[in-house]
Amino acid sequence: MSIALAFILFIVVACLLWGLGELHYKNFSYVEDVPHHADPTAHHDGPYVEKNIRDIMKENSTRGYSAV
Repeated sequence: MSIALAFILFIVVACLLWGLGELHYKNFSYVEDVPHHADPTAHHDGPYVEKNIRDIMKENSTRGYSAV
């Protein structure tokens, strides 16, 4: 088998797999899994607030007992 034939076969297989991936993506629908009851072990400290890097670094400790 020559290198050119192997390369052409590689391109054909890659295109087929790409097409299958695109078809799967078109037919894919995501539904979030919602639990039937509340988790008693979950920590509910109020609404979730996403922090930026400055807020994280204010509370971050990398030295001493606070880091543990």
